[in-house]
Amino acid sequence: AGPRLADLEVVVIGASTGGPVALQRVLTQLPAGFPVPVLVVQHMPASFTPAFAERLNELCQVRVREAAENDLLRPGEVLLAPGGRHLGVRGRAGALCVYTYEGASDHFYKPSVDIAFREVAELAPRGALGIVLTGMGADGAKGAQALKERGCWVWSQDEASSVIYGMPAAVAKAGLSDQVLPLDEVGEALAHLR
Repeated sequence: AGPRLADLEVVVIGASTGGPVALQRVLTQLPAGFPVPVLVVQHMPASFTPAFAERLNELCQVRVREAAENDLLRPGEVLLAPGGRHLGVRGRAGALCVYTYEGASDHFYKPSVDIAFREVAELAPRGALGIVLTGMGADGAKGAQALKERGCWVWSQDEASSVIYGMPAAVAKAGLSDQVLPLDEVGEALAHLR
């Protein structure tokens, strides 16, 4: 059994190399009234994220924009982490909002999937779904562990459809994936959650 829509407070998607195309393929599958807020953490320089959010917004039925300070997590809306800053979540169940911060430089990636996953795990225990898409390295694996410890769900992209099978591999090999899916089935599976 997978997560039930009624139980989900947020979906968080992390990606790196090959991510922009992968995210486009996932997010364009979501219907306009998708009932769960979506956060996206894509490794990308700050100068690229506003244009990427705009492009996704043009292509998707859900609303996509770059996350700004204190944006509320709203159903039918996708917030893209700004490049060069970490994305955090605060608030309480039913009224979560995002904040961004510089963070220590010991995190190679900014934004970091691990950080976003960990923050969501703490604020939406049992109510979050983390999805790790194509990317180099292992960002997301520690965060996926935090999600699982809080009773949340984790999906990862399969090797055959990944441009680089690093991040999703780290999650799957650690035994943290509830489902390993080909890219084209990720958006479909999300859209068909009941």
